[in-house]
Amino acid sequence: MKSRLYSFILILVLGILAVVMPGRAENLTPPPDTAPTMSAPSVPAPPALTAPQGKVPPPPPVDIANEPIVKVVANVQPAVVNITAEQTVPQYVTKYDQYFRLYRGVINRTAQSIGSGLIISADGYIVTNAHVVALAETKKEVNITLNSGSKYRAQIVNEDEDKDLALLKIEDKATLFPYFDLTYTSPNLLGETVIALGSPAGYQNSVSQGILSAKNRNFTVEEHTYTNLIQTDAAINPGNSGGPLVDLNGGLVGINSAKMAGQAIESIGFAIPHDIVVAWANEAVAVAKGLKPAPAAMAMTLIDVLKQRLGMTVKTLTQAKAAEMNLEIPGGLVITHVDQGGPAASVGLREGMIIVSIDRKQVVDEKSLPKELLQVEAGTNVPVHVIFIQSMGLINIQRGGSAVLTAR
Repeated sequence: MKSRLYSFILILVLGILAVVMPGRAENLTPPPDTAPTMSAPSVPAPPALTAPQGKVPPPPPVDIANEPIVKVVANVQPAVVNITAEQTVPQYVTKYDQYFRLYRGVINRTAQSIGSGLIISADGYIVTNAHVVALAETKKEVNITLNSGSKYRAQIVNEDEDKDLALLKIEDKATLFPYFDLTYTSPNLLGETVIALGSPAGYQNSVSQGILSAKNRNFTVEEHTYTNLIQTDAAINPGNSGGPLVDLNGGLVGINSAKMAGQAIESIGFAIPHDIVVAWANEAVAVAKGLKPAPAAMAMTLIDVLKQRLGMTVKTLTQAKAAEMNLEIPGGLVITHVDQGGPAASVGLREGMIIVSIDRKQVVDEKSLPKELLQVEAGTNVPVHVIFIQSMGLINIQRGGSAVLTAR
């Protein structure tokens, strides 16, 4: 009886185990010291990168001829000219002859300035900067080269040093010159794209591009301050002066005038805004054609008196020049030009002499000229004392002399 009971219990237990834990016994427990793990999902491998086979297809074609800057340059550049002004100036040199005698002599050299200009009428009026033609003050003529290569001699019709503008005129009865219409101007918006045209360093028909960087800027050159200028980062280099600055519609922004130069200074150029240029040019042309009377002359300056009344032009003697000439004087005015037949020439004054007093008052620079000169009229006697260097063999002697000039 007990044996049957044991056999039944054994069969019951084995049956229960077979239902609850199917499979082999080794699957019931994990191996010792082994933690259960989960398999990571499979990630497909990226496709292999391959170089393009054969010729790469070109991008869609672009019509370069219709780029805005290209079209503007094609329209404006025919009216842009190159300007060359020249003046012969004396250069003083000291040298020895074959017997080792020391001589002090004068060698004439040519000073030259290069700039640009803009033709503003079919009959040949040109606007540019006054400083571009300053060296031509004696002859009042400059050389003009058109965009086509044609060359002309231009007369200086009007100059305004304060505004740094000048009006020129070329003549050719058989030609209607390409010109820029001054009625077409730019809105001059801060940040707009601008294009500078001209002859930087003498390279005619050059173009540079930038933006209008600022307005109403002041810029000082040789103690003269120009106001209300436009600032741009378009490349403006020596030779660009007097050329136009235009926008993408070809409207006049201004006339290129100067650039700021110096160590670590880049892309700061200046132009005279079109509102000043257009008003000045229109009036200057009207006066030149006799359509308007000339404005009343401004009060004569002290330098004007020396030039117009006494027949000579001068400039301040610098310390470097005085040292070069071995002069022991605090300053003076170097005579740079004497009008033939004028009051200065008639008493023997000549280029290179140095004025140290006028009307018995010491003169060391232009600012020290006596104010009494402004009252000088034709027939007035003006005492002048000058010094000069005279070579006597191996010795240079500093001499002085006085003269009385009669104003014309």
